Amino acid sequence: MSVVVLGAGVVGIQTAYALARRGTKVTVIERGSAPANLCSKGNAGIISIGHAEAWAGPGALGTMIRAAAGRDPGVKVSRWSDPALIRWGLEFLRNCSTEAHRANSDRLARLCRFSRARLPVVAEEAGLGGLVRHAGGFYLHTDRAEFETFRDSHASAHLQPVTAAEIVAKDPRLSRMTDHFAGGFYAPEDSVGDCHLFTNELGAHLGRLNHVTLRYDTEFEGFERQNGTITGIRAGGEVIAADHVILATGIETPDLTRPLGFAPNIYPVKGYSGSWRIKDAEAAPTLPFIDEAARLAVGVYSGILRITALAEFAGRNRDMPEKRLDILRRYAERHFADVVDLDDVTFWTGLRPTTPASAPYLGRVRAYPNLWINAGHGSLGWTASAGCGELLAQAISGEAREVQDVSAQARWLDPL
Repeated sequence: MSVVVLGAGVVGIQTAYALARRGTKVTVIERGSAPANLCSKGNAGIISIGHAEAWAGPGALGTMIRAAAGRDPGVKVSRWSDPALIRWGLEFLRNCSTEAHRANSDRLARLCRFSRARLPVVAEEAGLGGLVRHAGGFYLHTDRAEFETFRDSHASAHLQPVTAAEIVAKDPRLSRMTDHFAGGFYAPEDSVGDCHLFTNELGAHLGRLNHVTLRYDTEFEGFERQNGTITGIRAGGEVIAADHVILATGIETPDLTRPLGFAPNIYPVKGYSGSWRIKDAEAAPTLPFIDEAARLAVGVYSGILRITALAEFAGRNRDMPEKRLDILRRYAERHFADVVDLDDVTFWTGLRPTTPASAPYLGRVRAYPNLWINAGHGSLGWTASAGCGELLAQAISGEAREVQDVSAQARWLDPL
C-alpha cells in the first residue's frame, strides 16, 4: 500500500511516521525546504491537556464582544469584513450552545489525552525521548475571584487547584512570580518541548527508512482522479500514484479541496511568539505555564524561553506589528529580565488552522473513499499530532481504532 501525505508540519510528519512504522510506503510532499517551518515552527511547545476544551461555548460571545471593543488581552479582530471569517463565525456561533460545547470539548479532550499517551511512544521508538519533558504544567490566575469561579467548574484529576505556595513548591523557580498569581491549576498530564526541533528530528528519522520518501521544495499541482477515486497527485512536474492521499495542509486545505467540490471551514487564527536566549539556566522556570489573565504561554527548552500570545483574526496576514510584539517584550522584561538576554530575541508569527468546533477535521472524504483529512487543529496541533496520525493509520490499515468520535463534524466528511 502506498500513501501520499501532503504537508510536513508536525501533523503531517506524525501521520507519515504512524504509517511508516506499519511498513506502509509513504511519500511526504512539502513545498518548504524542511519540516515544520510554518505553524509548527515558533509555537508555545506545550502539550496542553489542560486547555483541551472547545473555544466555542456559552461564554465565547462575551469574549468576542470584548475583543471587538479592544478590551480582551488575548483576542484581536483585525478583519471584520473578511468573508471567510463571516462564514467561520456563523458556524462558530452555532457551536456556542451548552450542548455543542460539551460534545466538542469531550471530543477534543479524548483526542488530546490519547495523543499525549502516544507521544512518548513515538519519541522512544524514534530515539527522541530527551526532547520532550513530561512533568506537568500550570494554568495560573491573577484574580482570586476568577480563580475560585473557574475552580468550582473545572477542578478534576486533569486540573488540580493549587495555591501560590503550592505553585512554588512544584517549581521553586516561579517564586519570582508569587505576588503575580492568586492561584491556579496544575495539569499533571501536560508536557513541553520544542515542536520544531522534534518534528525535524522525526523527519530525519523517517528519511533513513527505505520505504519513506521526503520531497521538500515540491509544489502540489493537483489531484489525479478516475471513477470517483483519487489515483494520485501531481507535484513537482510529475504524477505520483497513491492508494491513499492525506491532506495535512493546515490553513491551505480549503484551497486544495475546492476543485473537488468542498471546502473545510478552517480559519487562520494568528499567533505570535518571542524566543529569548536564556542567560541563567538555574533561574528559568522548569514547568510550562499559561497566564490566564494575560492570555499567554511560557515554555523553556532548547536554551530559550518562549512567550506566546494572542489569537488574532487577520486573514492570512503574516505581518508582525510592533504593538503586538511589545506585549511579549513587556512580559519578558517584567518577569524574566534577569533570566534571559532581552536583546537576543527572535519573533515569529504563525497562522493556526482553526475549525468552528475546535476539534480538527479527521477522517475520510465521503465523495472520495481514499482521500483523508487531518487538518484544523488550531493551537493544539503539537498536542494532538501523534494521536491524529495514529488514528488515521489505524483507519487506513483496517485496524480497530483505540478511540472513536474525536473529529469535528461536516457533511463532506466521514469523521473518525
